[in-house]
Amino acid sequence: MTSAVRNTQPDQVDRAALDALCAALRGEDLRISAALVGTARQHDMHLVLGLERPALAQDDVVGAGLTAALREAAMADLFRERELRRLLELLATAGVDALLLKGAGLAYTVYPAPHVRPRGDLDLLIARTDLESADQALAAGGWLRAIEQDNAWVTTQRHYVLNGMPSFAEQLDLHWNIAIPRVFADAVVFEELASRAVTITALGPHARTLSAPDALFLACLHRVAHHQDAADLLWLWDIHLLASGLSDRERAFFISLANAGSMRGVCARGLELAFARFATASAPALIEALGPVPGAPEEPSASFLRGGMRQIDLLQADLSVVGGWRARLAVIGAHLFPNARYMRSMYPHWPAAALPLTYLDRIVRGAPKWFRGPGG
Repeated sequence: MTSAVRNTQPDQVDRAALDALCAALRGEDLRISAALVGTARQHDMHLVLGLERPALAQDDVVGAGLTAALREAAMADLFRERELRRLLELLATAGVDALLLKGAGLAYTVYPAPHVRPRGDLDLLIARTDLESADQALAAGGWLRAIEQDNAWVTTQRHYVLNGMPSFAEQLDLHWNIAIPRVFADAVVFEELASRAVTITALGPHARTLSAPDALFLACLHRVAHHQDAADLLWLWDIHLLASGLSDRERAFFISLANAGSMRGVCARGLELAFARFATASAPALIEALGPVPGAPEEPSASFLRGGMRQIDLLQADLSVVGGWRARLAVIGAHLFPNARYMRSMYPHWPAAALPLTYLDRIVRGAPKWFRGPGG
C-alpha cells in the first residue's frame, strides 16, 4: 500500500481524495479521517461535512476537530449577522432596496444553518439608480470604499470594508448587475429579481434574496462568467442544493430563464458538474431540457465555457455585445484611462504633475498581461 501511494502522481492523489470527499458528501458509508477533513478544508466543505456526517468521524480527535470548527464558525457568524442586519437597516432607511446574492443568501435559504456556508464576501444587488444613495448611506455607516476602477463600462460593482472590522468579517461587494462581463450582465436584471425575491425572516424585515430558480440561474452563471468554468466544489454544492429543492414549476421557470438569457449551455454545464460530483437527482432531466437546439446559433456565452480566456478575449467578448462604435470606444477608453484617484493610488510616489505619464506607464507595462492566459 505504501509503495502504491508513493508511485502515484500528485494529481491522482488529489483526485482520489476529492472523490472520497464527494462520496462522503453524497452520503456513502465512508469513515471521515483527518486526511479527508483536510481535503474538505481545502475546498471549504469541512463545515458541511462536520454538520451532515458527524457520526462517521474516524476517531474522537477528528470528531472534536469538526465540532470545534463548527463552533468557531457559528461564533463568527453571530458578528456577521449582527452587522448584516445593521447594514440592511442602513440601506432601507436610505430608501435602497437590496437583495442578498450568492453565499449570503444561500446560507439562509438552502443550507441547514447559515454558518455552514463559508463566505468571505457579502454580495448585495441594488438598482443602478440607487448606487449613489447606497454609497452615501454606507459611508455614513462606517463602510470604507476601496480605491478602484469605477467606470460602468469596466465594472458593475463597488467594494467596501467596515472600518475596524475583525479579520473574520466580510467585505461588501455592492453590485448593480449580476456579473461584470457584458455577455452575462443583463441576462436578468435587478427589477425582475426583486419582483420574485423571497424574505429571509431570520434577518429582519429588510432582508430579501433571490427566489430558488433565480439563485440557481445565478449560481450557474457566476462560476462561468467570473471563473471560466472552474469546478469549485462549494459552488457545485450550491447548485446541487438549489437544484435538489426545486418544485416542478420552479424547474420550468429555471429553464425559461436559461432560454431567455441565452444561457442554456452555461446552466447545463453547472448541472453536469454537480451531478458528476454529487449525483443530483433532478439534474439529468434539467440537463436534457437544456440540450442544444438543432439549427440554433451558438450562444454568446459559449466562449467562456471553453476556458483559457485572456484579458484581450474578455474585452473582445464585451465589445461583441456593445452596440455602436461610440460605445466600443468608450469601453476601450475606460480600460485604458481609469479615474485619477485610482491612478494616484497605484503610483503613490509619482508627483501630481506626472499623472499623464502614469497612464502611459500603466499601458506599456500592462499590455503583455492582456495576451497571457489565465495564471500567466
